[in-house]
Amino acid sequence: MANKKGESLNDFVARNTTTSDNEDVETLTLERDELHKVTILDHHTFDGKFGPAVVVKYDNGEGVFKTYLGGFEVTHFNKFVEGKELPLSVQLARVQVASASNEGRSYNRLVIETV
Repeated sequence: MANKKGESLNDFVARNTTTSDNEDVETLTLERDELHKVTILDHHTFDGKFGPAVVVKYDNGEGVFKTYLGGFEVTHFNKFVEGKELPLSVQLARVQVASASNEGRSYNRLVIETV
């Protein structure tokens, strides 16, 4: 079916659908308990399967990749990048930290700083 302009539904949807620059980028997980030096190129927060998540597009010197962060890492990442301009060279580590309020429990933490 065409609209008043004679445009088909498929053309209309294609013209009005935005795509992320992250879609054609290979996913490479930033491993836990390792120090990573990367340049953050872009990021996007979205509602993931298990709550808020962030997809981060980064350059590690070997190419451009994307990774996903979830849980408390989302809060740590968003707080860090707030007000900063990209691209941004950082070093970061994904670690588990003992919970101060729940003995015997731990949570994922993103430790990140500008270099």
